[in-house]
Order: sequence, then C-alpha cells, then structure tokens
Amino acid sequence: MPNAGNLKNNGCAVGVYRTSKRESMLSAQWIWKPQASYQPYNQTILARKRFTVGAVRQALISITADSFYRLRINGVWVNDGPCRAWPEHYQYDVIDVSGYLKAGENEILVEARYWGAGNFHSLPRQAGLLARLEIYPLRGPRVVLLSDESWEVALAPAWLSNVPKVSIQMEPLEVYDARLEDDLAFGPAAVVCPARDGPWQGLHPRDVALLTRLPVALRAFVGASLIEATHELHFCLPAARLAHPGLVEANRSVSTPGAVAAMIELKECAELVFREEGMTVFIDGQHAADGCYRLAAGLHLALAAVSEVVGHRKEKSFCLTNPPGDLRLLNPLNPADDNPWCWIPFPEYAYADDDLRWDWFGPRPERAPLLADYQACVCQLGAATRDRASLLAQVGQRAVCRPADELFVLDPHKDFLGRKVLAEAGSLVDNPAGLMYDNGEMTVVHPSPQGDVELIYDLGVQDVGYYDFELTAEAGVVVDLFEVEYIAPDGAIQHTWGNRNGLRYITRAGQNRFTSTKRRAGRYLFLTLRNQHNPVRIRKLQLIESTYPVNEVGSLRCSDASLERIWEISERTLKLCMEDTFTDCPLYEQTLWVGDARNEALYAYPLFGAVDLGRRCIRLAAQSLERYELVGAQVPSSWDCLLPAWSFLWGISVWDYYFFTGDIDFLREIWPAAVRNLEGAEHLLDEHGLFSGPFWNMFDWSGIDDQHETVLHNSLLLVGALDAARRCAGVLGDEQRTAWLINFRSRLSASLNRLWDADKQAYPDSIHADGSLSPSSSQHTSFLALRYDVIGPENAPHALANLLSPPEGMVRVGSPFAMMYFYEALEKAGQPDAILRSIYECYLPMLAAGATTVWEVFPTSADRPGGFPTRSHTHAWSSAPLYFLSRIVLGIRQVETAGKAYEVSPYLGDLEWAAGSVATARGPLKVEWRKEDGRLTVKISAPEGVRVKFVENESHAGLEVVLG
Repeated sequence: MPNAGNLKNNGCAVGVYRTSKRESMLSAQWIWKPQASYQPYNQTILARKRFTVGAVRQALISITADSFYRLRINGVWVNDGPCRAWPEHYQYDVIDVSGYLKAGENEILVEARYWGAGNFHSLPRQAGLLARLEIYPLRGPRVVLLSDESWEVALAPAWLSNVPKVSIQMEPLEVYDARLEDDLAFGPAAVVCPARDGPWQGLHPRDVALLTRLPVALRAFVGASLIEATHELHFCLPAARLAHPGLVEANRSVSTPGAVAAMIELKECAELVFREEGMTVFIDGQHAADGCYRLAAGLHLALAAVSEVVGHRKEKSFCLTNPPGDLRLLNPLNPADDNPWCWIPFPEYAYADDDLRWDWFGPRPERAPLLADYQACVCQLGAATRDRASLLAQVGQRAVCRPADELFVLDPHKDFLGRKVLAEAGSLVDNPAGLMYDNGEMTVVHPSPQGDVELIYDLGVQDVGYYDFELTAEAGVVVDLFEVEYIAPDGAIQHTWGNRNGLRYITRAGQNRFTSTKRRAGRYLFLTLRNQHNPVRIRKLQLIESTYPVNEVGSLRCSDASLERIWEISERTLKLCMEDTFTDCPLYEQTLWVGDARNEALYAYPLFGAVDLGRRCIRLAAQSLERYELVGAQVPSSWDCLLPAWSFLWGISVWDYYFFTGDIDFLREIWPAAVRNLEGAEHLLDEHGLFSGPFWNMFDWSGIDDQHETVLHNSLLLVGALDAARRCAGVLGDEQRTAWLINFRSRLSASLNRLWDADKQAYPDSIHADGSLSPSSSQHTSFLALRYDVIGPENAPHALANLLSPPEGMVRVGSPFAMMYFYEALEKAGQPDAILRSIYECYLPMLAAGATTVWEVFPTSADRPGGFPTRSHTHAWSSAPLYFLSRIVLGIRQVETAGKAYEVSPYLGDLEWAAGSVATARGPLKVEWRKEDGRLTVKISAPEGVRVKFVENESHAGLEVVLG
C-alpha cells in the first residue's frame, strides 16, 4: 500500500510534514526499561528526557508506542496515542509542541504502557516507545532529540499489572495505587531495536486528526447510598495467559484448561456458598449445583477447574461469599506457601485456533474429541479429589506452586456488580453538588462503620471521555469509579455484560489528582469510597470528553419537533462513535467494525465532511487482506474473524468515498484491494453458484436462518460490491476487470433468482448442508434484491410487498443497521412516506424512554443481545435518520461524483416547513422551504461550482412552486 505521504492534508499539524518526517523518524530507536523479556503483561513505565534550550520558534515531536503512550511536556498533558494500526503498517503522531516548551530547562515525560494481551483494536507485539523531537530555536541551529539510551526510564509500580482485561475487545483494566507513585528508580533506557528493525514496519505519520479534549461537568446528583462492605473471597484466574504464556490473541477458539486447589480449614461446621463464572467448584469430591456446601469442622479439599474452556472470556473466576471468620486456606503442596492455591495445568488440552471457522459449525473436527476428553478429565478429577492425599495421587507432579500475583488477578469490578444497598446515605454527604464544578467548592463524604459510601451522578446525556478528579484523603482509601448507560425505571442497573467499565484508584495521604488513561462511556457515574475512616474532600469530578473533532455542517430544522429530536440524538450518537476510526459504540467495544463503518461514513460525509476518517477506515480494512481471503470483520484486531456481509459492504464503501470526494488517487491506491476482496469471494462460490463458507454469516439481529454456509443475503450484498467495483473500474478505465465483473454479477444474479419461491413470493434465507432450502424467508433478501437490482421486474412488486406488508411468519428487520438497507430499497421504489412512518415508529419509543442517543436495536426488536431495552445505548449504526431525513425532508441528493451536481426535491409529507444543510466536497449546500397559502417557497444556496437542479414530486401537487 502507498504510505500516508500520498494522502491529502487533513488539517492537523501532521499533514505538512508527512513525507520528510517519515525518514527522519527512522533514525530514532525503540526504547523501554531494561529487562529480560519485552513481552510482559500490562506493564507501565515512565520515560523522560531533560534538556535545555533557548527561545523556541517551532518544535515538532514524532511519537508512538506499543501499546499506549501519554505525553507530557513540562508537566502539561499533550496527547494520548498512538492511533490504531496493523504492526506491518504502524503509525506515529506528529505534534506541534512549540507552545509547551520554554527557554531554559525542559522535560519530556512519557507514560508508556504495553498491553501484552490481544484486543479488537491492535495486535501488541512487544513493549516499545519511539520518539523524535525537532526544535527550531529563534537563534542557532536546529536541535534534534531521539529516543535512545540517553533517555531515563523507570517502572511505574502505581499502575498495577495483575488485573483482568476490561473486556475481550479492550486492554487490561486501570487500577492505580497512588501510594506507590513515588517509588521510581530511573536509569538509562534500553534500546529494544532500531526503528527499522522491530516488529513495527511501514512506519508512517498519523492520517487522521487528533482527538478532542473537552471538560464536561456532571449534570445532576442522583443520590447517595450505603453499600454493604465486601465480605467475599474472590479469585479471578487469568486462564488464557496461564494456559498460553506470551500468546497475544482475542479468539474464541483458544482453550483455557486448568484448575486450582486449596485446603479449607474450619474450626466449626459452616455453610460455604460459592459462585462460579466459567469454572466448576468441587469440595471433597462433590459439586453442588446451587453452590452451597455444609461442611464439618476440620480440613476440606477445594478444587476449582475451568469448565468454560473456550470462548471470549479470558479470565475465569469463582467466589466464596461471606466466608466464616475462622476459615483458613492452605496450599496442599506446601502449607507454608504464601499462596494457598496451587496451579494444576493441562497442557495436553491447550490449543490456539482462529475463528475463521465460526462456532455455529462447531470446533475443528480434531478439536471436538479433545474438548470432550478435557471435560471428562475435569469431572473425574473433581470427583476423585476428596482430600489432600487423593489430590496428590491424582495430579502427581502436575500441580505446582505459583505466586498469588501470577495465579490470580485483582478484579475491582466484581465489587460493583455485587453491590448491596443497605440504606440511603444523604446525611453522610455534605454539598454533593460541590464536586460538579471546577471551583473552590468541596463535596465532603463522611465514613460509616456500617458500610461503604456510594454517590451516583448523571451526566444528563450519554458521553465518552476520561475521568478527571481531585480529592484529599487519608492513605489507602479505595476510590471506585464505574459507569453505566442505563438505569431502569424500577432502579435496576444495566451492567454491560463482559465489560468492566471503570477504574479503581487507591489514595495517597493528602491531595490526589488523577486523569484516567482510558476513554470510557456511559451516562451514570457511580463513585464508591471503600476502606474510609476519615472524611474525604472531593473538589472536582468531571469527564473530559474525547472524540473526533467534527465540523457540524449538516443540519435539520422543521415544523415537527420530534423529527428534530430524532436528528439530534442520531447526530450525537455518530459523534460519540468517531475516534481515530468510526466505531460501533463508545462503551461496549470501541471497535472498527467494517460494516458499521460503511453506514457511519455514509452518514458522516454529508453531516461532518469527515472524509479522512472514512478513508482511514477503508485503508485499515484493506490491509486485513494481507491475512485473510476477504476483508476482515473488525480491524486492526487480534481476533481472526470473517463476517462476509461486512467484507462486501467494505467494497461498497470504496465507491461511497470516491463518489463523495472524487479522490481518484486514493481510488487507484485501494483498487487492487477491492479486486482482491472480490477474487476471494469468487473462490468461495459453491455448486449452486452462490457465495458459501463456514463464517459468521450474520447481517442483522433478527432471527434470519443464517447458521449455514450458504446464506442468501451474503450473495446479494456481493452483488452490491460487484456493482460498486464496476463503477470504480469505469472511473479507472480498467476494461479487463469490467468484463470480469459483469460476468461475475450475471452468474451470481442468475443463481439467486433460481431460488425465488413462487408460492411464498420470496427467497429462502439459506441452503442447508443437506441441500434443502431453508423454510424461513425474511424481508432482508427482498430489500437487498430490490436495492441491488437482482430481482426481475415480474417479481419486484412481490418483493416490495414483503417490505410494506410482510406476510405472517416472515422474519422482519431487527436492528437499525439493517434498516438502513431497507430504507435504501424503499427510497429506490419511491416510498418516502414508508420511510418516514418507519422512522417515527422505530425512534419515537427511544425518545419516550428518555434516550439521548440511538440504540443498537429497536425497543420492539425480538432479537435483543444483552437484554434490557438494548445492549448498547449508543450505537451509530442506528443513525440512518441523518441520511434519509436530509434526502427526504430537505430533498438533497448528490447525483455526480465529487459534489459536482445535486438534485433538490423535498418531500413535504405532513410538514409545514424545513431548513437545513449538508456538507459537500465543495462546501455547504443549504435548503429552506415553507408551505403556506397554496405556495411552496424554496430557497437553495449552493457552493461555487456545484450545479443544483430542483425536481418537483407528487407532494408538491396543487402548490405554486416559487424558487428563491
């Protein structure tokens, strides 16, 4: 792929220096703290460079790290990075830091963190920090400082390393012990490798704007509660790392076999209650389904074995609730060992596969017997280990002693999940609104011997950013900050499954200031103080909002306030899902899902003109073809997964970008990847002439019969990708590929139309492994066939009827993501009223529920992953109203590439007036119309060089049209 030097300047400082700075950056060296291995788990260091300089005219720093850096200059926070990138195409930030330097002594301080674990945003390779500072003094020669052994580096012990991951999608949890932040031993940095020689290749400057930092005050104090102090013994096992030391991945098909064992000593009989998450507990050879064990005084053998041996949950845990005070745990191998639990590995059952073969189709054939053998082995071991002697007889030399901080991780989130409210605690909180404002006011929280004090605040809207606080406390107070998107009317808290959405901070004595390094999202913030003996004085608690720096060009106002409100929450959602790429949601994943990005880019081009973000997403996805036969589902990522619908939507997004921008240089760059994606698809045609493969063949949360290799919506979306590619080939003059694309499309369309069921007047959802047609049919095949001109004219009316009046039993659209394509088909069929009715029906219930952003699924959706009204309350794949209200209510539709020509044909419906604008490649295009006294007055303001044609439609009938 051409490097970023071929890109147009996106307006950030990096753009000016791309070509020259790339070669200069290669003269720096990757550095870290000297150590035996540069592949630790969750390690944080501080790296500093002190220097003296005169008055500065300009200074530019180039910086990157694996996996995270926070840059401070002279104590001021400059930037977090790097942006996501494949290791083979790594990126660095170039930042103008002139305003941060001063004449005299200066200090660069970098907090660098290596994840050491796979996630959906990156593929960590090894710890490393790379930097180059170029200074142009007012007088004298240029000064260049490179990362090398002259830098000083120290381990940062305040950042605790033995913690679980936030989620499968994200990095390790943020736990900070301020009591350790001065325990620093700086020494010379170790050069890990020269810039050219590490696992990070293709180094090039960031190709998208830096994220914003906007302080946002909490909106309202919700209340204070007394929470029962935790009385649990919780054991969280980093099972994946124990089974596969050093392996960086995020696949479901990676086994995590293993067990731990300990002796339980009781002085009196007691009832022990265990909770299990991915593990099975045996006590004296017995497993109680309800987790309750009535035990006599004396010694007992506890064994906890991993039972959820594959899956995305990389940590497994078990918990002993309310243990009796006389309980002791002893290591069965060595009772004097500091860790009472011994580790029992099962390396013979440890394997690591990818997820290119989706789990609907079962594990790879050779793995199924292995999994069955492991489960049988665990059950046999659990039943046979009745005491210490039988344990040793069963495991022999297999069991080993390991330090507790290697065998277990600290999981503060379990305290939030298990919170038990004892009473209202308003009397323990003085001036609860004080911390909401950055002034001299204080919120004072008094301790209680009865439990922990919890404060709840409402941001008023869904938001995303960094937690930032300042407080004064004694040493050792545990400050837990966790956030949720939704609290139900009955008070039930929606915990997003599998996501530890918060942090733990442990105070030092005196003043504490902290800004989190993790961007988090939600609406309701829970602040819990634990281990508190004296009042805690909180001066400030705020969110520093961090998103892509949008330019809000697109707008809509109209005579219906509800449509305006739907537009507003759709726009806010899109903004919150724009980072260094488009992402699916700011809380649950923060992942560049390729299909989501296609929708979001289509919404963001006319709303914000965010073409650099769209271009970047297309490029990152194209680079996945170096790994897979089709474009990957989410990129860059440690999860090897294909979702063919997303692969084909990526191909469509290539044309979307070119159509909006006219950027032919980028089209030439990306064209080979577009062809390669389609060649990969052609190789996967089956005997029916349809796309087929054992992939994750979903398209919508709706109940489509899609758990088969041949699913028709994949082939229909492939037709759309072929059409997009044919248009691209026409622009590039690639006649040879044009002929291939026409032939490919013809064959595929014919294969699809052979499956039209004349009795059902619909396509089947899929073809089963035995060759039989699925008994299920869905709206999806009908609207995709209409959208991409697959269906013949004789059957098109029936397909349209499936959209407007679906027969009983037909699978309906389940998510706003698929509704985008449903609306495209309706628009093509000339059904604007149907689109507007659907927007009202689907989005007004969100407003009625108090939503400030649009949801992942509709309130009425039958398939609802995650429960509650929706799993994700901020999901930009649902922002389709932005796109269609502009096209229908304002009537603005682009008809030529690069914004050269538009048609304006507002559909009036029940509205009396409307006004708004869209971004074009040449500037804002504005439309305003009003209907009164039998006259339709339309005013259009277009950028220079843009041709605009007004087109009357049936909603203008009987009105005198006056163009302004």
